[in-house]
Amino acid sequence: MNLFNQSKIILKRSKDLIPACFLLLFSANSMGVYAETDEQLMQSGQSRDPETGLIWMRCSIGQSWTGSTCKGDPLEFNKWEDAQDYLDQMNKNGGFESKNNWRVPKIKELITIRNCSTGWRKIGQIQLPEQERRQYGQDHELEMKKLPYGQKVPKICADGSTRPTLDTNIFPNTPPDGKYWSSSLSPWKPIGYKYKAWKVNFKTGFFAPTINYTDDGSFSRAVRNSR
Repeated sequence: MNLFNQSKIILKRSKDLIPACFLLLFSANSMGVYAETDEQLMQSGQSRDPETGLIWMRCSIGQSWTGSTCKGDPLEFNKWEDAQDYLDQMNKNGGFESKNNWRVPKIKELITIRNCSTGWRKIGQIQLPEQERRQYGQDHELEMKKLPYGQKVPKICADGSTRPTLDTNIFPNTPPDGKYWSSSLSPWKPIGYKYKAWKVNFKTGFFAPTINYTDDGSFSRAVRNSR
């Protein structure tokens, strides 16, 4: 067999091997997407959101995970940057459960863990005369609020919702009236005011930017990307 024919055979065999190599690589990556099961995460004080894929720390910053619940009181931060500084230091010192990419969530992420036991408030439930309510929509429609640089989402829980307005099976021992920082800044700058970052009030599920002179200490949660 001449050298030219030998080269053709080697090239053909190489092509036959390429798909198998790519399949092996794809399978290895697929198996490693989630190194921990949801059950393992829950037992370690973490929770993966099936909708967003984000992994949340089950305890508020400042609380400690006992293996079954959150112990102690959350820390209060005067601004979201203080909470992020705390997490940055924690990440440098080994993180939580050997993960060192914890951060303060964006507002579009933080609102996804709201849970209203009586559903979202509808236009007809707003305590205003009917004529004034009409500027917000029809009575059967949900009351909506726009995220900064984003879409509209339900604004607040309906009256009578259990406090705090999140799943306490996932986030145990959460303060019932707790306000929580996001890392999202407000794009609006009205004259005479200075807005800080957006917060979620888990007493009602309401979210809004914070005005500097009415600011008080708020809690924070930690989140990380799962991949």
